[in-house]
Amino acid sequence: MNIHSDRIDQLRKVMKAERIDVYYVPMSDCHASEYVGDHFRCIEFMTGFSGSAGHLIVTADDAWLFADGRYYIQAANQLEGSGVKLMKWGQPSVPEPADFVRDTAKGKVIGFDGRVVNTNFALKITKYAADIKFEKDLVGEIWTDRPEQTFTEIWKMPEEYCGESVESKLRRIRGEIEKYASGSYAHLISSLDDIAWIFNIRANDVPNNPVAYAYAVVNGGMAHLLTAGKGYEEGWYRYEKREPNRRGKSGPTDVSCILIDMNKTGYIIYRYFTDYNIRTIHIDNPSSKMKGVKNETEIRCLKQAMLRDSAVVIRLMRWVKENAGKTYLDELSVDEFLLKTRSEDPLFIEPSFDTIAAYKENAAMMHYEATADNFKEIKAEGMLLVDSGGQYRDGTTDITRTFILGPVSDEEKKSFTLTAASMLRLLNTKFIEGCRGENLDIMAREVMWQNGLDYKCGTGHGVGHVLNVHEGPHNIRWRIGDNGPSAVLKEGMVVTDEPGVYREGKYGVRTENELLVTSFMDTEDGHFMQFENLTFIPIDLDGIDTRYLTDEDKKLLNSYHESVYQTMAPFFDEDMQNWLKEYTRPV
Repeated sequence: MNIHSDRIDQLRKVMKAERIDVYYVPMSDCHASEYVGDHFRCIEFMTGFSGSAGHLIVTADDAWLFADGRYYIQAANQLEGSGVKLMKWGQPSVPEPADFVRDTAKGKVIGFDGRVVNTNFALKITKYAADIKFEKDLVGEIWTDRPEQTFTEIWKMPEEYCGESVESKLRRIRGEIEKYASGSYAHLISSLDDIAWIFNIRANDVPNNPVAYAYAVVNGGMAHLLTAGKGYEEGWYRYEKREPNRRGKSGPTDVSCILIDMNKTGYIIYRYFTDYNIRTIHIDNPSSKMKGVKNETEIRCLKQAMLRDSAVVIRLMRWVKENAGKTYLDELSVDEFLLKTRSEDPLFIEPSFDTIAAYKENAAMMHYEATADNFKEIKAEGMLLVDSGGQYRDGTTDITRTFILGPVSDEEKKSFTLTAASMLRLLNTKFIEGCRGENLDIMAREVMWQNGLDYKCGTGHGVGHVLNVHEGPHNIRWRIGDNGPSAVLKEGMVVTDEPGVYREGKYGVRTENELLVTSFMDTEDGHFMQFENLTFIPIDLDGIDTRYLTDEDKKLLNSYHESVYQTMAPFFDEDMQNWLKEYTRPV
């Protein structure tokens, strides 16, 4: 029997014993994190699916996994033999996960681990349930060799890198939350990147994200940090792995209301307060919007990190193009080269996510990851997609390039060329103040749609500063999410620009730059904004077919390559400069 099919059957037996009809499992931890540590990878344990986002629903007779467009191909492969049905989240015929769980649980008993299901989602899925059992970590009952939750050493982020003191951030946060409450209020913060930003701390509790498992409470006069990291200091409180004891005889008595972000706070915490009749107020964490707008110090540091990281990827580009077919290379070799080269930087901490080095048809899986048991040899033909990034003491990077290693088809060249045009058009967009990412997505996607193409993901996401590589509240995509439109794009925000083309079983192309939102001009019609480019890496001219470029596209490409050469040439010796000159030549 398939090991994952057997685990689903084990879960059903526990569900029956607990009198639960529908059991829901998210890909999340107690802090609504996007990327989670091994302890919280319950969906992967149950089904084999290793993507960063997913929803598993199990009943006595069926099991479903919702995966978004980044993971359609990967999920189909990894679910094979498990008996779990793939729901292609985002397709017109597929409902939203919350709606599907709600309708499946209508009139029935639903169960889930209330620590790892955020409050808003829990309220949606339990709306019509006959009963709710939210203190049931049933996966934990059958996961006998489950990894322990990890707690690493906490280090302080110096102001020379972050640019603002903890006291200043707390004053700003209090100013925002006092618009909603006064008197004996408390603002509870669960999201790890918010806490790291507020307290200017970093750690390595979650792979690739330099954060510490923690909670924080802020009120009018105090700020409490609850953590278990090795950098524990006087005035901090101990982090508890489990939720507060809901069965105690009394609850908190020193606050009249709690302000929480219900999308980032576990349902069990929400119930803890409501069970004691403490008023809860739903707000978006003020810190999320604040940290999305980088200050002058953060911008200066990020630019430095991006230049050094651009040099790393340029070295990779030359290395792989010159060695493919001449010496043995594989997808793992690319990952090793990047890690070794980045590690030579004294400010390097770790990769900002697991490197995607995907050759030929593997690149059709947007978040493919080569492993020791599954990797492909690289030869002097086809295309290699490399999406990688670094966490440095002064910034977080995210860069994708697709390299031409030999003969490619006309179809591949067309896709490669349109992807380059798509990225450059958005990079050079001017827009009036007040626009959101939803307003600008068409600037990248139009050239794709004109050719009957589409990529089943957003065009761009925010990037943290020595924090999560995916950061809100802003993004660039055409769909409006469950929680409404993304944030207005403001000066100082950083966002990626990463269109692509993906053809299952054949190839994948993606080109990604990081952009900074800046001011453009003021006129009688308003204040206008633009993007400043932060990524200086050639777009492989071996893949460009000028038949698919307009005259304006050619100008944008040539201008971009001129800036790449002028900016990056000082980083290299004469031999490397000559190589770079060739790959930034005008078309």
